[in-house]
Amino acid sequence: MAAQLVELEENFFNCPICLDSFKDPKLLPCLHRYCRGCVKPEVDKSDDKVKCPLCKQECDKPTDGVDGFKTDFHTRNVVEYIQLKKSVAAEEVRKCIGCSNELQVAAFCFKCRGFICRKCHEIHENSGMTRDHKEHILALKDVKDKHLTLEKLGSLKEAPSCSEHPEKLAEICCVDCDNLPICVVCGQYENHKGHTIRGVRELAAEERKKIEHSMKALREQDGNVRGFPAKLAEARKSLEVNITETKARIRSQYNKEVGKLNEKERESVGLLAKHKAEIDRKEREVVADLNRQRERELKTVNDKYDKCVSEAKAKAADERGGKDTAASKTKDMLTKKRSYLENELSDSFSSVDHQGNTNMKTFGELSDQSTHRIQRYDNFVAVVTSVLASRDHWTDVSCLPDMNVSSKQLIEDAKKEFPEIAALSKVTTKAITPVFAPKANPSPIINRDDFKSDADYEKYVKEHLRIGMTLRCRKANQGVQEGDTGKVIEFDWWNNLNPICQWQRLGGTLVVSYSDVEIVDQGIRVGSKVRLQRSAVNPSRDQEGGNPRSVGRVTAINRKNCTVVFSTEKHWKGLLSEVEHVSLLRRSAFQDDSSYSAYVRDTIGVGMAVRCYKDDGVTKVGDTGTVTRMDESDPGQLTIEVRWQRQGGTQSVKHSSLEILGLRLLSVGDTVRAEHDINLSGMFGIIPRGDTGKITGIVDGRKCNVHFVGLGRALTVFFSQIELSS
Repeated sequence: MAAQLVELEENFFNCPICLDSFKDPKLLPCLHRYCRGCVKPEVDKSDDKVKCPLCKQECDKPTDGVDGFKTDFHTRNVVEYIQLKKSVAAEEVRKCIGCSNELQVAAFCFKCRGFICRKCHEIHENSGMTRDHKEHILALKDVKDKHLTLEKLGSLKEAPSCSEHPEKLAEICCVDCDNLPICVVCGQYENHKGHTIRGVRELAAEERKKIEHSMKALREQDGNVRGFPAKLAEARKSLEVNITETKARIRSQYNKEVGKLNEKERESVGLLAKHKAEIDRKEREVVADLNRQRERELKTVNDKYDKCVSEAKAKAADERGGKDTAASKTKDMLTKKRSYLENELSDSFSSVDHQGNTNMKTFGELSDQSTHRIQRYDNFVAVVTSVLASRDHWTDVSCLPDMNVSSKQLIEDAKKEFPEIAALSKVTTKAITPVFAPKANPSPIINRDDFKSDADYEKYVKEHLRIGMTLRCRKANQGVQEGDTGKVIEFDWWNNLNPICQWQRLGGTLVVSYSDVEIVDQGIRVGSKVRLQRSAVNPSRDQEGGNPRSVGRVTAINRKNCTVVFSTEKHWKGLLSEVEHVSLLRRSAFQDDSSYSAYVRDTIGVGMAVRCYKDDGVTKVGDTGTVTRMDESDPGQLTIEVRWQRQGGTQSVKHSSLEILGLRLLSVGDTVRAEHDINLSGMFGIIPRGDTGKITGIVDGRKCNVHFVGLGRALTVFFSQIELSS
């Protein structure tokens, strides 16, 4: 601890504001020191908090302003020594306080606070009047030889004066008054009577022990404090790499989607050429047939021939025009999708750049905090080391308590790990939206006329027939007449797996051969709307609670079994023969109210979305809601309990005043898809069947606003044109 004064940097004892030696140095709680005159303007203009000009740490403003901060006596003593050292180095001629002569001085008396010559130095040490000054005399040769330590300098200093009696030297300290130096009279009889009084040596030893403990704890965090900039640099580097990789990934996704657009465009062009070639071929065939016919009946059918040729060419021209229009609309749609994709790429890059710039800015702030923390750390270590090296008890009791307080906050700051830097090194962004939504279109029904022979068509029926499909008889057989229709309910395992059908005209079941039937309708498939048949009294299923009036959507089919999502049961499993297909038709599909009312009576189920289209005194026309319960005691007029959106409660109405909207009410935020191609007026072309979008607003009971992904904007469409996307 006996550090020599020459080891300390001279600018360590310079004021950071005026950059000159300290003058009446004031010590802030953060242990940074400033000249009283330099820091006073900062304190005066502050309200309740004073901010350190160096580390920006805030502390409470003393009631008596700048004088409320402690004077750093240790620093002031060292500054006096530095000035003394400069004077000695310059070999200045000084006035001796003993003989008053101007000559080379040999020593400095800290008690008299003046220089003395060599002769007076000897008298000063041996005279009875100044014999007690001997311990406070500094020989200037010690300064020249650089043998002076902080401990020795501290021993030269005289004890401070009593705060109440400046003519007396302090002998004890008042702990209750922040280790205030006082005389014995003050401690026993006057202002400090009854306070906690401690001897300076004992109190200094205690404070040294505390600060040494704090220094030990602080040095344990040295690696954490000094290693933080490296962690910060590594995280910053990781961020830069992540930004580059993210942009590369997005660029790859963009290129992939552009490739899809190009491929789709090529397919469109090729399909147009194929259609035109087919039209040309048909035209040539028709013209050739007509030419042959003209040659046979030239004299009698010239007029008829000219008319037929003209009609054929006109039809071909109309078909070409239709295909050109469709191709133009498709091209416009692809152009808009490409523009939307490029905008999405730009938005993604902007998002990555914004996140990167924000994180870089945060890294800069963390770096500044780290710099301030290291400066505070180094400043604290230097100040404490300097005070401890002085071995001056009065300096210890005056400075070390504040240093102990400051060390606690410094230790907490040093332990801080900044876990957020790991998150700051990353950037996230959403993936490029696919330009074409996946479609699950059912295989089209192929008619008998599309096959060359009965054997080929029979093979096709065997491969594609399944339970639930509708068949039509092509050849009369065993009571089934040609043209009869029926539904496949089972396969005959003992008769070549021929289908067993429920025939409508007969009202019963019969087995027919594959070669005698043709497929009319694909029946129930994944995505179909179904409900439990009324005849299924005890349906086989994995869970209880399947409401026979609830309508659900088929999510899976496995031979004779199926899985259905109902509004009241999310995972119903049973036989295909236990459910029936439900076709949800709009009011406009019926000629009169009585026909639609009968359809509603047979179709409506719990959980369905309905709209009032006939005022019955309870609700208003246009009100929408969800079916919660049904009273079927009167089969001719069902009583339906509906939870209405506008009223916010349930009311019962007759089924004849309701219109079915769908399986459930569509709402803002739902993802929907186009049930079929939607032709748009103006420049927007078409919205292809299957294109998805999100509902952004409800216009009324018939219309809503949908933001379609492919179109890149929101449009108003009818509920009848969209369906909930699964």
